[in-house]
Amino acid sequence: MDALTEPPNTVAPKAWTAGDTGFIVFIAFVLVAVTWLGVVARNQALKTEGTKRNGEQWAAWLTKESAKRFEPGYALSACAGGTKAAAAAPAAAEPASEAAAASTDAPPASTAPAVASANTWGACLEQLTTQTEFKDMVNPFTGKPPVFIPACDPSDNSLVGSIVFDKVTPNPPGSAIASVTSQLMATDLIAEKVQLKIAVCDKGSYAVKIAELEF
Repeated sequence: MDALTEPPNTVAPKAWTAGDTGFIVFIAFVLVAVTWLGVVARNQALKTEGTKRNGEQWAAWLTKESAKRFEPGYALSACAGGTKAAAAAPAAAEPASEAAAASTDAPPASTAPAVASANTWGACLEQLTTQTEFKDMVNPFTGKPPVFIPACDPSDNSLVGSIVFDKVTPNPPGSAIASVTSQLMATDLIAEKVQLKIAVCDKGSYAVKIAELEF
């Protein structure tokens, strides 16, 4: 007697469910989100690199002009080094009458003495940002000219792409601290060589050191 054979098992195809649709939509969303985050991160990195290049451009220019600005007849007068004589010519007083004007007994008008004056960083920066290559410089994060600020602050996102100029002042020999770093103010004189530190603010408003130089 022949053995009984069992019919082969057949698996019925599973019907498409709402859960399957949701899973596919979720995977698609994850792929789109990851791609979008990658694009955003790349754009932010490019903007940070552009900001660094702005700082490097300033560092290269200031270093190159450090010696030139002490030469006679330097083109950028507001950035010229050394002191200059500034004579304040007093306005001539009007004669009280025709007789007084014709009188030869009146003492000669005095001339104001020449005084030593020097350029300031504020005047120099103004000339650089309006009359040189820096007038076309753009903050990659804002699309506007970069702002010069006292310091980067991670709590203030509006500072991204800004530029920081600090001055380094040496302390007397034998001091525990060799030098002091402080904000380069608009009123600071630049008649003599100035030690500078340049930094920029990255996408998180953190300071990125660019260079330390002499101007």
